[in-house]
Amino acid sequence: MVGQVPSNWAGVKQLPAGSEVRVKMSDGRKVVGAFQSATDDDLLVQTPKSRETLTRMTIAKVSTKGRSHRLRNALIGFGGGAGVGLIVGAVSDSRCPKSGCFAVGKNLGKEVFTPLGALIGVTVGALLPTGGWHDLYRAK
Repeated sequence: MVGQVPSNWAGVKQLPAGSEVRVKMSDGRKVVGAFQSATDDDLLVQTPKSRETLTRMTIAKVSTKGRSHRLRNALIGFGGGAGVGLIVGAVSDSRCPKSGCFAVGKNLGKEVFTPLGALIGVTVGALLPTGGWHDLYRAK
C-alpha cells in the first residue's frame, strides 16, 4: 500500500554506513546517530557520546534523515523573489515622472527592487527546513 512503512528489516540492513538515523525504542527512548551496521538481530549506531548496539527486538521504529533540498529551494526563492522585485520595481517606476524618480533615471525601482527581492528570496529559500525524517522500519 502507498505510504505504508515496511515492517521488514532488509531496508535497515541496506543503509549506507554514516547515514543519519533516529531509532525509537519500545520503552520510548530515542537514539539518534550515524548508522554503522545491522545484522538480523542488532543495529549499531554511533551517537555523539558512544557506539550503541541496539537489539532488534527492543526497536519500535527506525527513521532516516531525508535529502536536503536547500539549493533547490534557494534557487526557487531567487527566481520568485527577483520576479516579485521586478513587479514591485515596475509599479514603482510607473509612478515616477518621465524624467525619473530622484533625478536618477526611469528604472530605479526595477534596478533596486529586483536584486533586493532576489536576495530576500534566496535567503528565505535556503533557510527553509528540508529533508525531514522518513520511517524506514516499524516493528509489527
